[in-house]
Amino acid sequence: MKDSLLSGDRHDDGNIAGSDAAYIANRDMSEFELIDRLAAFGVAENLKNAESVLTGIGDDAAVVSTPSGELLLTTDAIVDGVHFRSADERWYDIGWKCAVSNLSDIAAMGGIPDHALVTLGVPKGVSAETFSDFYSGMNEAFAQFGGRVVGGDVVSSPTMFINLALTGHPSQTRDGVTAWLRRDAARTGDLVCVTGPLGGSAGGLEVLLSGDTNPSGQVLVDRHFHPTPRLEIGKLLVESGVLCAMDVSDGLIGDLEKLARASNVGIAVEMADVPVPTELIFMFGTRAIDLALGGGEDYELVFTTTEAIHKTLSSALGPDIKVIGRVTEGNVPTGEVKVFDATGAVYEPVHKGWDHLDG
Repeated sequence: MKDSLLSGDRHDDGNIAGSDAAYIANRDMSEFELIDRLAAFGVAENLKNAESVLTGIGDDAAVVSTPSGELLLTTDAIVDGVHFRSADERWYDIGWKCAVSNLSDIAAMGGIPDHALVTLGVPKGVSAETFSDFYSGMNEAFAQFGGRVVGGDVVSSPTMFINLALTGHPSQTRDGVTAWLRRDAARTGDLVCVTGPLGGSAGGLEVLLSGDTNPSGQVLVDRHFHPTPRLEIGKLLVESGVLCAMDVSDGLIGDLEKLARASNVGIAVEMADVPVPTELIFMFGTRAIDLALGGGEDYELVFTTTEAIHKTLSSALGPDIKVIGRVTEGNVPTGEVKVFDATGAVYEPVHKGWDHLDG
């Protein structure tokens, strides 16, 4: 999905030099292999004995302790030609989605958003109206879901880019204990659940690129441009005792592989139970399930939990929470996720999700 307007969880940044830069240039490793390499370097050097780092590289957001409490930190960069197309001039939409991609990371931790810094890389000839519209969309998202832009930077750049960094703070359990959701807390036997239908954003992108004006297609286009971060549900997960979650930003199967790897488990997904928008089925027929499994940028939450906690959540949220599988035993370094069709046979998705270095 290289043409995708924004690319969700594609923000695991690091200072890359020497041999690491060569790996990127030559594409000798995937995005996530590179992240692992940089994370290991950070643990060995920068993060050694860093007692203030409570959750470090590899999750949707970092969690650090400060003298006044815990702090969530996340950042996301978008680049013209990779995450959005400046020629489309949909700057309000780009601003909205730029904010939501960061807000969704805070939601994935069960947190509450606070303050944002925005860095703009500006080519020659960009109009003031461009950034006025961009900030209108971004500020509207923050006004609706929480968070405030408090500063940033502007630099000259041959290619337009935008980087947004967002802070937040953890929520609390019903017992008043400060807690946050993590990717490494899935346990064998847990249910695997999602908070809403998947594939709408990917379908919307295809409709947008095709120029189709079918009303069902336009519903999908709106899902692509105006996703909703599941902040309230994220807080409810923490309150209810859920331990493990992440947002679906790069594609369900690819994201579940990250979760499985972090938790050292396997995951079995029942394809028939994956929620798919009716408009997606109408527009794409049998292709709809592959868009749901690997499309990305839906910004729903996927989480694992016990049957007892799921029952409590179902009482609160009703049909919004869908059980799509179960956590199994596993010890596969890359994270093993198997999808089963209605006959019980293993189904191989056409596309598992987005990887910046593999495409």
